[in-house]
Amino acid sequence: MRVSYKHLSRYKEIATVLVKYGFGFIVDKLNKDSVAGKVITKSPNSSIKSMTTGQRLRHAFEELGPTYIKIGQIISTRKDLFDNDIIEELSQLRDNVEPFDNSVAMDILKEELACEIEEVFEYISEQPIAAASIGQVYGARLTNGKNAVIKIQRPGIENIIKSDIDILKRLAGNLDFFKKDWNIDAKELISEMEVQLIRELDYKFEAVNGIKLGEIFKESREVFIPEIYNDYTTKRLLVMEKVDGICLSEIDDYNIDDAQKKRIIDIGVKSFFRQVMTCGFFHADPHPGNIFILDDGKLAYVDFGMIGLIDEKTLRYLNQLIISSTNKNTDQIIRILTDMNAISGDINNEILRRDLLYLIHYYYDIPLDKLSIAEILDEVFRFMRNHKIVLPSQLVLLGKTVITLEGTSRGLYKDFSVESIANAYLKYYREEKLDIKRSMGNLKANIDEYYYDFITVPGQIKGILNILEKNNLKLDIGEFEAPTLEESLRKFTTQVSMSITLAACIVGSSLILASSNIEKSRTIKYVSIAGFIISFIIGITLVFLMLKNNFNKGK
Repeated sequence: MRVSYKHLSRYKEIATVLVKYGFGFIVDKLNKDSVAGKVITKSPNSSIKSMTTGQRLRHAFEELGPTYIKIGQIISTRKDLFDNDIIEELSQLRDNVEPFDNSVAMDILKEELACEIEEVFEYISEQPIAAASIGQVYGARLTNGKNAVIKIQRPGIENIIKSDIDILKRLAGNLDFFKKDWNIDAKELISEMEVQLIRELDYKFEAVNGIKLGEIFKESREVFIPEIYNDYTTKRLLVMEKVDGICLSEIDDYNIDDAQKKRIIDIGVKSFFRQVMTCGFFHADPHPGNIFILDDGKLAYVDFGMIGLIDEKTLRYLNQLIISSTNKNTDQIIRILTDMNAISGDINNEILRRDLLYLIHYYYDIPLDKLSIAEILDEVFRFMRNHKIVLPSQLVLLGKTVITLEGTSRGLYKDFSVESIANAYLKYYREEKLDIKRSMGNLKANIDEYYYDFITVPGQIKGILNILEKNNLKLDIGEFEAPTLEESLRKFTTQVSMSITLAACIVGSSLILASSNIEKSRTIKYVSIAGFIISFIIGITLVFLMLKNNFNKGK
């Protein structure tokens, strides 16, 4: 693969930094097609040689600039792919960089506002209160008197990041050895990082995340989400309400007793599981610098750039995995992982089952107050790497977030126990199971899925028959006796139709029964009761038909 000449100097810079920090073998792989031209390959100096792989990688990313700092931060969430040495070092990557010129920042602000700055802000801090790789933050006050913070994107950062991503995508074809040696698909990983980086370049995504979290906790007496001023937010500009409180990273400077700290942790854990279990949408970076304690005791979250999403199906898989682990049911765990397409086809199931059993038994009888979620998940991720198990990235991000939450909690309160996280999980798990409205929603979704199967399966069968007919395929079944296709389809469609009708009656009757108008009209009450009676009759009929079919098969 030949590189684009417009990126040639950057290729050489990347290659030089990699060689400097002892990653010359990667440059050799890249240079098999003269990717970066001639690069001087000299051994790293003694101080670099004494560093661990993670330390050398972190320093290399820091030297390569904003794109690679962000890439390092993304990689630090993939505990399923990389060892702890690398993860822990890359987790230390922070966006503390030199601020860019204030006059440039104000020019960008004016351009994005499309009006004079004084028309929107009556005050802006002279110096940025924080500077990151993608943007920097100023304190401000709106003309309506509300305090705010302004995040302004660095000039030219979009071109820099897109250029670096383009380079990585071009190099991905020469990084196939990662797949062979470490089971890491470089192309897929780079594609995933590209999506996340491009989103971080658009502050409107972060604004939407903040607005959605605000809706989740709108009525909460314990959690506060600052308002996003959407009228002034653009792709390169984010304006939001300023949070006045104590940052958790500075809590030791204040006189806060253990009882208050424990209350803060309880709020944080409960709010996290509410986001995950109820909404499927969660703040994925709950480190101390992103959490504030307000004067009224509320917990406030800031920085909505890293958000996790988890759909209902994946959440059900997660719940099933946890329950199966609790029951020590290794076969069930393997079946669930297979359903998730997490296990490769060449895996040795017996070795997998054996190692899984050891893993479960090692932690099963340890008291909750002695457990560390970080240790358990580290062991789980190591197990996954050894057996080439690839979970959905949303579950990996969820695991990383739980580890961050535990670390934040232990740093705040030394006697923190995993029991609070376990209790919060069980609470929301039970609520989910007992929530009639949510269950009805799931049932409706299942009915829709069954109905889709009902109307598509006959067409698929017809397609198969057409293929058989076109290929002139003849089946010699000899004396083998089987019901005709027409009869099988008739039985199938009858049972599916009855199942859909049964589900519809149950859902409809339940909704009528839950209606606030049921006490006002006897007719409505009788209709709902009739619906349940019809459902009972259809259910009994279905059971009879299935038993009859099984009996006939056994003959």
